[in-house]
This record gives sequence, structure tokens and C-alpha cells, in this order.
Amino acid sequence: MTRPTIEECTENYTKRPVWAEIDLDRAAGNMREIRRITGSNRLITAVVKADAYGHGAVMLSKTFLANGANRLAVSSLDEGVELRRAKIDAPILILGHTAGERAKELIENDIDAAVFTYADSKAFSDMAVTLGRKVRLHIAVDTGMCRIGYVPCPDAVTDVKRISELPNVVMEGIFTHFSEADIKDKTWAHEQYGRFSDFIKKLAAAGATFNVCHCCNSAGTLELPDFHLDMIRPGIIQYGYDASSEVLVDSNKIKPVMSLHCCITHVKTIGKGDAVGYGRHFKADGPVKVATLPIGYADGYARGLSQKTDVLIHGKRARQIGNICMDQCMVDVTHIPDVKVGDEVVLFGEQGDASIPVTELTDKLQTIVHELTCNINRRVPRLYVSGGKIIKRQEYLMYKE
Repeated sequence: MTRPTIEECTENYTKRPVWAEIDLDRAAGNMREIRRITGSNRLITAVVKADAYGHGAVMLSKTFLANGANRLAVSSLDEGVELRRAKIDAPILILGHTAGERAKELIENDIDAAVFTYADSKAFSDMAVTLGRKVRLHIAVDTGMCRIGYVPCPDAVTDVKRISELPNVVMEGIFTHFSEADIKDKTWAHEQYGRFSDFIKKLAAAGATFNVCHCCNSAGTLELPDFHLDMIRPGIIQYGYDASSEVLVDSNKIKPVMSLHCCITHVKTIGKGDAVGYGRHFKADGPVKVATLPIGYADGYARGLSQKTDVLIHGKRARQIGNICMDQCMVDVTHIPDVKVGDEVVLFGEQGDASIPVTELTDKLQTIVHELTCNINRRVPRLYVSGGKIIKRQEYLMYKE
């Protein structure tokens, strides 16, 4: 895999030498594989909430839409408006709650809302009438996640029927979310699907129908093809990661999009008895060559990884030592020759033939990939790479077009 040079990534060291590299070619390939999995007849809504799981919502949305996705999903109206301001005109669905008080902004930006109360739906309808526009709604159904949505029952049927009769409302969709599709045992997923299907049938009998029905997340996309319905909503697999430790992608066809990099800022040799970092938890039992890195937990490199993780330098693993600080951390490079200031460090990702998968970090943190990539925050620029070249540098603190 061809990558940009360190000089290109740091603009000849004139930028803070920390960055997340986003491989758009891999993102495109992942979406094409998802399209192959679901076939040509179903819609794909690419889930790009939380700034596309930390990868950058605008660039990833454009990439996914160009390679097989039809629509986008976000968590809030603010996230949807960001995409509209970036001139993205594909349908956008808000998966979370949107208050009726924000009806004007929702409708003027032509964004779909998930609804689960008559009051919010009525507010959207009233504003649509005022503006002379239509508003597209998706009924959220709680089939066992116990988060948001109508619990299927006769009162819910009555409520949804009333919503369907509101003026200027398009009943665009109905959806639920699987809470346990990412394990081998799909018993609960089948139970949820049964509740969802039964509710849709009862709504149809009452006269409420929808343009699209959808329920499959990443795990459902991979392992529940009979539940794909009219549309799927892939999330983490778009970014190249397994749906879970039990529901795996084909790693030859779906590959990680993000890698995390920095450059060494200082190298020194410490002596026996010297201690590294806050709390003095690492004490040298002899001469140790220590490299300092300009990245810490304020960048999303979790303090919980302290003295548990490795980085890659010159294609070799180096152990992180001492507590990870807010803005810096230290690694033992005693065994790696010719280490110097400015050398590239890979905190997760690939360097030559060596790699540190992000799951190695999340396993040590006892968390999921979603959390780690979302936590790579705005101090860390995103470098978007295609064909081995940087095509865009997204600076959050110092804006540069």
C-alpha cells in the first residue's frame, strides 16, 4: 500500500506532527463490498453519525454515496445540517430524537425525522403546512432495545395511524434497531424482527403504510440477509471493522480506513533507577532509550492503555512506558537502532509489513472500536488519502480549505 511521506503528512514539519490518516480507497472498497452483499435491489443508508465514527462525516459521506450508498443517517439535526452545508443532497435520516420546536430547520434543510410521539409529528406537520413543504417521517419502533420508539401495542397503532393522516406528512419509513444481532445466537434478533413485522402488518391493516421498512445494522447486514427488507443501515463495517468479536467481516474485502500517526519529538537515554511519567510507574533497571511522542489522552489515545500497548517505529514494535499524559507519552526504543526526532510512529494501523490493529487497543481497554475512533478528537487533523496521495487535510483548530 502506497502512503504519503512524512514530509507530506506534516507539510515539512510545519504542522503539529500528529494525524489520523483516512484511506478513502478503502472506504470506497468497503462500500462496494456492502453493495455486493445486499444486492442491487435494496437501498443502503450509510450511517455517518458522530462525524462518521470519527473519520469525518463530509468526506466519508461523499465517498460512500459515490460507491453504492443511496442515503445517509445521522444522530441529530445538527449533524444533518453540516452535510447539507457541504452541498450533499442525498436523503438524510436523523436516527435520534428531533424536538418539534426545530421543525422549521428540519424542513428547510429537507431532512427526514425519526418520530415516536404524535406531538412532535404534529409540530412537523404544522410547520410543513406553513412553509408549503412536505416533511418525511420514519416511525421508530422499540422491539426490545428500550431506547426510543413506539412499543408495539394497539395504542401505538392508533397513534401512528393518526400521524399518517396529518397534512403534508410523507410516511417515508418505519424502522427498529437490533440490540443483539452481533452475537452468534440470533434468537433475540429473530424475536425483535418478529415483533417488528407483526407491528407493520397491524399498521397496514389500519391503513398506515410506508415507502421503506428497515432494521439491519452492520451485524444484520452481514448475517441476516432475510431481514434486509427495503433498506439496510451499515455502520462500523463501512469503516473496515468487524461488527463484533463474533460477527466478522471478510478482511480481504473490508479493510480498516483509519490509522493514527505521529512523529517522535525527543529521544534520550535514562539510567538505572530513573522513573518515567506521572506516578513514576516505570522504573528503568538499566540504560533505557526513551522516545517522547506528542500525543496523549486529550487526543483520544486513552490513558487506560498506559504500559499495556505498543507502537510501531521503523516497522518494529516499541512498548509504551509510564502513564500516558494529557498531551504526550513515552516509549522504550532501546532495541530499535537509529531512532531520531522526526521519525514516524504508528499508534494503530500499518507500517511496512507490521501492523497494530485498533482491536488490539480496544481489547486492552475492554471497549469497542466505535468508542476509540470516535474519541480521536479535534486536536488531531484528518488526512484524506487516495491513490497514495493526500487529497485533503482537515484541520479542526486551524481551518484550511
